[in-house]
Amino acid sequence: MTEYTAECAIVSEDTITARQSGSRIELEPSTREGVFLDPAEARTFARGIIALADEIDGGEATVKPAPARTPREDDKVRVVEDDSTNRAGEFVGKVGTLKRIRNDYFRLRYLVEFGDGSGRHGDPVNGRWNVADVELVDEPEPALADWERELLEGSADVPTPVRSPRAKYIDEARALLGDTYFEADSLTRLAEFLAAGE
Repeated sequence: MTEYTAECAIVSEDTITARQSGSRIELEPSTREGVFLDPAEARTFARGIIALADEIDGGEATVKPAPARTPREDDKVRVVEDDSTNRAGEFVGKVGTLKRIRNDYFRLRYLVEFGDGSGRHGDPVNGRWNVADVELVDEPEPALADWERELLEGSADVPTPVRSPRAKYIDEARALLGDTYFEADSLTRLAEFLAAGE
């Protein structure tokens, strides 16, 4: 297996290694503290990563459209990539419910539940399995009830609310006061003064 390793510029024992892991590239630092590379070393390492990517997909740039949103727990998802080291490919394409998302540090970030979830871990019918990647399953929008559609479209049966004749005095008082600080009773007194003048 092809690997590319870069040595840390600060602590020479610390390294970062890039290698192929199924259809992905795994970056493995030897420490949790971080690996710092000089620019020349970083360029060489980046070229190695690009070479690995070319080995995996033939060097073609495949642009995947961005999902409308990222999957969240309890979303219906399809498994895109499962565990490449254990039962590889067995769960790819299966649809289930996303039960847990772990942080990016984990290779198998997503826990997907299949069926009713009553089976054991690893049961592809009613169990759960940790997988590397998932995608949202498009579900059709639920049909709207008549009242919901009328509310959204605006119905002729719905009367237009009538504004109080006193509301215009409040608007005038607010315009006169402008950006100055005022309390509600000051606004009301000014509105009453304006109304009395007519």
